[in-house]
Amino acid sequence: MRSLTKVLAVIAGLAVSAEGEEWRLIASCPTPGAAPRGYDGRGYGMGYVVQARTNPYAYYINTDSGSVYSSFPIPGGAGVWGISVASGGGFWVSDIRTSYIYAVTSAGSVVSSFVCPLTGPADLDYGLNGYLYVAIPQGNVIAVVNPITGSLVETYAGPGAHPTSNTECGIFVADDFTHSIYATGLPIITGVQKPTGLGWTCPIGDDWTIWLYVVDDATDRVYTYIGTDAVAPTSLGRVRALFR
Repeated sequence: MRSLTKVLAVIAGLAVSAEGEEWRLIASCPTPGAAPRGYDGRGYGMGYVVQARTNPYAYYINTDSGSVYSSFPIPGGAGVWGISVASGGGFWVSDIRTSYIYAVTSAGSVVSSFVCPLTGPADLDYGLNGYLYVAIPQGNVIAVVNPITGSLVETYAGPGAHPTSNTECGIFVADDFTHSIYATGLPIITGVQKPTGLGWTCPIGDDWTIWLYVVDDATDRVYTYIGTDAVAPTSLGRVRALFR
């Protein structure tokens, strides 16, 4: 498992760099269908993407080529959006139109469900502390939700205007109104037409390199960016604030 402390340190260092300076586009691929939503990565070049609207499916794809490894139907209708692998297997899936959050098996069968405490959940991510971090576009907030009780733990303001996706503990946030990706509150990638999914990983044994995956609904593609920084920041105060 990656060293979270070191990864958070380099994220803080990247975030205080000049806008876009440290991030480079290295790959892109088409999504399996139109209306791509959400993203959950399983290592470099592998991740789950949701297809919304009339044929809601989750696809496990190669983000370099677009090849589909596997797929399964997911509950909900045209409003399905987020996906995150759950602890112990299975997935969490959200529906922005009905505000439901589902726990499903890898075959798409519903295990349980609850109504999100805030209306209109977009993409979500399962955090290391057992909570779900849910992007709420209309409220411009990231909601921290207890998936066992379905209760709201806390919220914090989105860095832009309309957050559509975020990663564990809200480190990275995508916003489709500002067309930007943020790290610890600062824009690091701009000019993404309609970011609807976001994920990240880092190579084993290298905690100072980060791969960032951005799903763009306007182009029906997944874009892979690489970010590096050889100098560790002197303080983790900005990052630690995320865990208050």
